[in-house]
Amino acid sequence: MTSIDIKNTQEAAHAAVLHSDDIENDIRRIVVQTLKESKFEPEAIKQTLHDVLEGASEGASHQFGENTEALEQVVSGIDAALTQVASASKLAIEEASGNLKDFSDHDLKRALTDLRELDGIFLNTLSEVANKGQEATKATLTGLLEHLQNSGSSVGDSVTKILSDLHHDLSKGGRLEKIQAAEMAKTASIGFIRMASGMLAGIADSLEGKK
Repeated sequence: MTSIDIKNTQEAAHAAVLHSDDIENDIRRIVVQTLKESKFEPEAIKQTLHDVLEGASEGASHQFGENTEALEQVVSGIDAALTQVASASKLAIEEASGNLKDFSDHDLKRALTDLRELDGIFLNTLSEVANKGQEATKATLTGLLEHLQNSGSSVGDSVTKILSDLHHDLSKGGRLEKIQAAEMAKTASIGFIRMASGMLAGIADSLEGKK
């Protein structure tokens, strides 16, 4: 992204809708960039998605004519970004599961739960913004939400497969049973958050490099 400033997530999403010639990719980059630089936690993810959808909706409401295509690209961009977040979480969990010294079963249970909830955060935030949004964009966002609920999202499909793979790997040696029996930490450890953020940065940089 060369022309969109990401210092303010909401303003960046607003600008992307109005000025970008590749809204989907720029929205993906805005979400990823924000999460790389903030806490890799459900609350931070939800706030980021809320800011992006609010900014994008505001931008779309100022467009002349139909805003459906722009908002479709916004939602697709968020979906693509969260799919990268899911992949980063998988890599971080795999790394953490092999490091008994620094990461406990409590940490891993928290991380698996947060991963499982990722698609729900996406759909719930989209629903909140659609319901509280302007009339100019409410119908479009509601339609996109219904489509995702009926057909499924890319991040939802990714999370299902990732959890299946992780459960299979962690079940070896009885680690999964220990994780499931452990009390869940209130939040992910700082070490895990940093590692997951680093994994996300690596995935994003790799994708940009291919392009």
